Amino acid sequence: MSIDLSLKPSPHSYKWLGEFAPVVLAFSEYLERHGYARSVVLRYLSGAAHFLYWLKSRWGGVADIDESMVDIFVARHLPHCRCPKRRGLRLTLVGSALDRLLEVLRERSWIPARPSPLDGTLEAELREFEHYLIEVCGMIASSRQAHLQKVRRFLSERFGAQRVDITDLTPDDIRSFFRRHGPQWQPVSMIPVQAALRSYLRFKSIHGVSVQRLGAAIPQTPRWRLAGLPKALTPVEVERFLSAFDRTCPTGRRDYAIARCLADLGLRAVEVSRLRLEDIAWGEATLAIRSKGRRVDLLPLPQTLGLALAQYLRRGRPNSPCRAIFLRRRAPRDQPMTSKAIGTCMRYAARRCGLQGRYTGTHLLRHTVATRLVQRGASLKVIADLLRHRCLDTTTIYAKVDLPALARVAMPWPGAKP
Repeated sequence: MSIDLSLKPSPHSYKWLGEFAPVVLAFSEYLERHGYARSVVLRYLSGAAHFLYWLKSRWGGVADIDESMVDIFVARHLPHCRCPKRRGLRLTLVGSALDRLLEVLRERSWIPARPSPLDGTLEAELREFEHYLIEVCGMIASSRQAHLQKVRRFLSERFGAQRVDITDLTPDDIRSFFRRHGPQWQPVSMIPVQAALRSYLRFKSIHGVSVQRLGAAIPQTPRWRLAGLPKALTPVEVERFLSAFDRTCPTGRRDYAIARCLADLGLRAVEVSRLRLEDIAWGEATLAIRSKGRRVDLLPLPQTLGLALAQYLRRGRPNSPCRAIFLRRRAPRDQPMTSKAIGTCMRYAARRCGLQGRYTGTHLLRHTVATRLVQRGASLKVIADLLRHRCLDTTTIYAKVDLPALARVAMPWPGAKP
């Protein structure tokens, strides 16, 4: 297969593909617009052209392109491909290229929108439950998917292909579910399952279903909230962590500003990913934070964080119509960073400065902020307001981190020598 794979191919480059030629040209424009590297563009175009060549040989058209056709090509054709002059491309790379190709085709309305998988009785029930988690609970996407996965497992085991009717559920159905799977779960893994089922039962109660007996059948896993001591970095370790970023390059300036958000204000990673340009009020020195449950809170903008954000916005953030503050540095570059990507960047920084044994995730910096405030004499109410805890009880665990103050009020151990 002889293909011209220049970055901006002319209309004649893919003339041999017939009706598929405009598809390759549109795909090339999409990749260039989203900032993909030239080497990646060439590989993606090669994978897409190979797929379209195969489809053309099967007498298929643009309207025949969908996920099932892509799966047949990747799983059945590529491992045994005998196409002329085929380039050796990894299956994962071709699969990623064709995922992007489907986006382009749907963006231009050349193929129908992807059908929703929620088309069965069980799926329709889960769709309504997800709507409840979004509109009533304000739950973020990752938490929603975790809840849906656990409720799906329970309902599919109980009803199978039958119609889901919550009135047919009995307390023994719930107890049997936990008896079957309980031995496979650690206590810490059982708690999210219990929470997901309770959330589902609350959703059904809104629709007039009596769920008191069902809710009472969900076992309670003991949780001693104040039994542990929150881990935190020392001031010296925080300085080591903040010095792990190369602030002479755009990526380093971006990651340093993210680290400042975590270390100065104790933001959650998902809150950092939601920050938008209009959230910064430079004149008032405030920062609007989109917290859990669709809340928007105003926090003071520390000078160190303000300087880090200003340096990144002036000399690090790429020009983009996207309003998110922190954008990807790799294609697609006009997309905001996810909380997972933020966690990965911070973990690499901890490894660079030798804190990999101490670093447990971005929440460690949140604990560090609270610990520092307690040891400086801040009240729990002030800390709760900064961390945006809805209940003051959530903040009480930090009362245990002021070890010098606790030592002054500790009683001597019985029988110990004075």
